[in-house]
Amino acid sequence: MPAVIASRIARFHTSDLIKARLTFLEAKEQVLNRAVNTPPRPAWYCSGCPHNTSTKVPEGSLALAGIGCHVMATAIYPEHNRLTTHMGGEGAPWIGQSAFSQLPHVFQNLGDGTYFHSGYLAIRAAVAAKANMTYKILYNDAVAMTGGQPVDGTLTVFQIANQMAAEGVKRIALVTEDLSRYTDRSGLPSIITINDRKDMDAVQRELREVKGVSVLIYDQVCAAEKRRRRKKKEFPDPPQRMFINDAVCEGCGDCGTQSNCTSIMPLETEFGRKRVIDQSTCNKDYSCVKGFCPSFVTVTGGTPRKAKVARATDDSFAALPEPVHASCEHPYNILINGIGGTGVITIGALLGMAGHLEGKGVSVLDMTGMSQKNGSVTSHVRIAPTPEAIRAQRIATGEADLVLGCDMLTAGAQDAIGKMRPGRTHAVINTHEQPTGHFAQQRDWQYPVDDVEALIAESVGGNVDYLDATRLATALMGDSIAANLFMLGYAYQKGLLPLSEAAILRAIELNGVAVASNQKAFLWGRRAAVDLKAVERAAVPARPVLVTMPETLAAVVRRRVDFLTSYQDAGYARQYERLVDEVRQAEAKLGQGDRLARAVGEQPLLVHPRPVERRVDAPQERLVPLED
Repeated sequence: MPAVIASRIARFHTSDLIKARLTFLEAKEQVLNRAVNTPPRPAWYCSGCPHNTSTKVPEGSLALAGIGCHVMATAIYPEHNRLTTHMGGEGAPWIGQSAFSQLPHVFQNLGDGTYFHSGYLAIRAAVAAKANMTYKILYNDAVAMTGGQPVDGTLTVFQIANQMAAEGVKRIALVTEDLSRYTDRSGLPSIITINDRKDMDAVQRELREVKGVSVLIYDQVCAAEKRRRRKKKEFPDPPQRMFINDAVCEGCGDCGTQSNCTSIMPLETEFGRKRVIDQSTCNKDYSCVKGFCPSFVTVTGGTPRKAKVARATDDSFAALPEPVHASCEHPYNILINGIGGTGVITIGALLGMAGHLEGKGVSVLDMTGMSQKNGSVTSHVRIAPTPEAIRAQRIATGEADLVLGCDMLTAGAQDAIGKMRPGRTHAVINTHEQPTGHFAQQRDWQYPVDDVEALIAESVGGNVDYLDATRLATALMGDSIAANLFMLGYAYQKGLLPLSEAAILRAIELNGVAVASNQKAFLWGRRAAVDLKAVERAAVPARPVLVTMPETLAAVVRRRVDFLTSYQDAGYARQYERLVDEVRQAEAKLGQGDRLARAVGEQPLLVHPRPVERRVDAPQERLVPLED
């Protein structure tokens, strides 16, 4: 497009400046074409989100979307969730479509906030039209999509149920995460049934056979809201925590399929990829255990052991030199990239406040939307001597002076790459490999570290600093949320901010949230910019270096045979041993060495446990392996 516009303008006027700009844009297009290959980081349900369960429908059914977090189901579960409409129009399209469709029934998702606003009017219209559909009213006790605000007015499950009965709905089912909330049914209509959420599929199968309009009220508090209330001691905090025994885990990914939970992370081991639960983000939904998996371990009454964090007043660190601040004689442009919900917008707000405190002109443009839910979030921060010097809020192509990449995937996306220019842009990139939400559904999803790092380095002409800020900040501060302030401190000490330390620290103070912790994270980031090795030693104390010699194929097989025998039995281990031996012999006949056999030998999980038959020998029951 720039080349087309330039060619048209050239008919009337051109200049060396226009030609130089056009040359840059054409070169940038070539780089952007490669940025398309960077995996996107789409918005995704939070860990333990009710919608992970409530927006699923039985095989053969279809659900329609509306306004609210549940609209993300059209991207997360696209095979069963389609279309969307305006607030208050939920279900109205089906009233018109149903007469012309061979589909006898649909589910319509409807959030509790939208219900209170105007959604109940759509239900009234569907009842009057005698449409065959089930409204799933998703009661999560908060306006979750825009940050957890309370629903305007008073709204309870009891009120919804009674209003629906009064509107003429003949079948109402209540599905809940906690049956004890409804031990007293006196305030509910007589036609309602109360079910545990584990029966969600069966309840939906029944409702889709009901003629006319039926209603399913799904009662589960928003996971993010639970987390906020638990911090304030305003919501029960279950004593159970789930862990995965990686020695038993086979990496099948069923826990992710069942729960769609972003707290289930990859764990790379010598036996292949396993799973681990990120205890710092787990919201204790427990839906990950719905699958038939023996690797889950429930711990009751315990709390995760926190590593001893280093002290920011450690005397081993000398006083830090004051950096030469970046100039903002012309607008200085900072592009902040990261993951929604991790404080990216807060960093932009802090810089904006710091600039204001110094009397500078500042603009902060946040690109969020639904992306605040685990998706890509970007903040455009522009700082100038006066407000009049800033003529646009958005950073133009190739005009970023600093890219603060709190997430490497987001920093390597097309929009961010477009803002970089060799010779002008300096990038500070967090190399922590945080999977996208797709990992819950794609067990073999891989983080393209090398490709994205190379793309960013090329885009800034090699003017980039890579560091695992998440790992260091977590080790030093005890919480990964400190990573972004850590990176801000790093960029400050490198002289990449046109602001003073006093203004930034005062902005953190005015923000009023975890002031001491955030200021300490900023200090650790400054120290890392001066002596990264020393900070790494403080975060992760040195351990003895173990030197291991390369193993022979026979040694690899012997060790895994012992492991598989202990894991199941000798018969299971023999299957693995025979497979490796067959590959080794075939490879030897071709005179190709043992590279393929070694590759097979180092992947014992290619062999699955033998099937078993259940044989009952009174008075005890035992499992007997079938013959090989």
